[in-house]
Amino acid sequence: MSEDQAPAGEHAPDAATALGLAVVLLALAGICALLGDHFVLGALRLAAGMLAGAGVGALLIALLGCRLRRRTRTLLAAGLALVVALALTVPAVLATRVDSLESAAAAEIAPLGEGDTVASAPGGQGPVLVRRADGTAQLLEPATGAREVESAPDDVLALSADGTRLVQVSGEVTRVHELGGGSDAEGSGAGEVGGRSAPVEVAGTPLALDGDLLVVRDCEEDVCRVRGIDLAAPDEPLWTVMDAEETRGPDQAGLALPARAEAPPGLLDAVAATGVLPSVPLRFDPAQGWLQIDAATGFPVGRVLAPADADCRIAATPAPPDPQSVQEQGPLVLTVCAGEDGALTATAFRDGAPRWESAPSPAGDWTVLLEAGRVLASGTEAGTTTEGEILASEHGADWTAPGGDGVAQAEAFTARIGIDGTRMVLTNEAGQLLAYDTATGTNSWTLPLDDPEAEVRGGLASGTAVVLDEIAREEPLDPRGAQRLRVITAEDGEVSEELVLDEEVTAWHPLSGGRALISTDEGAVLLGG
Repeated sequence: MSEDQAPAGEHAPDAATALGLAVVLLALAGICALLGDHFVLGALRLAAGMLAGAGVGALLIALLGCRLRRRTRTLLAAGLALVVALALTVPAVLATRVDSLESAAAAEIAPLGEGDTVASAPGGQGPVLVRRADGTAQLLEPATGAREVESAPDDVLALSADGTRLVQVSGEVTRVHELGGGSDAEGSGAGEVGGRSAPVEVAGTPLALDGDLLVVRDCEEDVCRVRGIDLAAPDEPLWTVMDAEETRGPDQAGLALPARAEAPPGLLDAVAATGVLPSVPLRFDPAQGWLQIDAATGFPVGRVLAPADADCRIAATPAPPDPQSVQEQGPLVLTVCAGEDGALTATAFRDGAPRWESAPSPAGDWTVLLEAGRVLASGTEAGTTTEGEILASEHGADWTAPGGDGVAQAEAFTARIGIDGTRMVLTNEAGQLLAYDTATGTNSWTLPLDDPEAEVRGGLASGTAVVLDEIAREEPLDPRGAQRLRVITAEDGEVSEELVLDEEVTAWHPLSGGRALISTDEGAVLLGG
């Protein structure tokens, strides 16, 4: 008799009982599986897998009879039951496992709070600047993670338009920090902010930074000057021109503003609000009005952009998309001036030369958004109480409804994720996420939604859309309350990041270059890039 052979006197198991138990367990497993699929209950689906394993184990005992010792039979049956149960449950659990923000994060910081601001350079390059409400700041980038910026609460911090430098204004002193990646770029002194060298320090308030050319304005004993400085040789200015003591700053690009300013903005108000120092130097002359100046020479470029006595908003913005152009278009300067009745006239300039000018809009009470070479106005027309939106662009003199006929003829929309000078991102009744050119109404791209009836949230800014849509539970083990997070490049609809989450997203900030800063109660993470 072999070692595993059952002894002659050992009581054989009741095959009929074991077989009956197997049938009952397998039947219960089938019932649980059916009910789990019908009611979409994960507990029943898991119970079905475990009952099926137990049923297969009981069936093995019935088939073995008394061929093996009781201990061996029990171990074999238990092992088979465990293997079957795991095979029926573990793959299903793994297939429905949700993603983690931390696993996809390019950088992580503490959660965003009320009053915290986030900025990125328009071109999508360089780090992300996070300014906390208490005045502290951080730079985020995939190569180096999060780095603290040493600054005072009253300092103004801004990225250059190309994302290669950080500009820090402390009182009447401007410091320009070179930004770089890698461990060799970490600041070694108190004055450095993650740069490759010590910052360049100059007197005055920055107006613009174009490559290595910094334009600043400073006043001493009631004498004001505007100077051009080459950051590669900052000791001697390239040029200096006298400036009037009375001045004002440009307006914020990409942020909605009342068409009429209650008070002229300060030189750094727009920079502090957007976190970006423009590359186009704009100078206000109380005798003439707004002028664009050459950063290399200080000479005015082209004509006067807006009269000094006109009620105008002015900002430099990137050019609108032009599929027909093979060359990158330079930035535009937009002005939008309000008449006495509230009618708006918008003009776009490049290098001081007008590119297009709108006809006067209907009179009314408007707020304006200057972005991507276009002006989007929202408000109420005179004599009405209904709010609406109108757009001025390079496609015609008349103000038009955003999207024009292209959007008007499309299928009924259910929600709007966001709108800017370039695109509007919407959802429709067919369960689609769509983007339309704000001026022409051309459908740029279309993506599916998981459930047409589910709530869709998100935002659009800096050429990037962040979309959160609820995921319908189709399988019993699908997580409850899961949502899909997508970071989408608004220009072509490319999804730079897609995650299925079961954690609550409390804030999202779309950033240039298909990036986004996503915040939860546990922390904030940089996605994309």
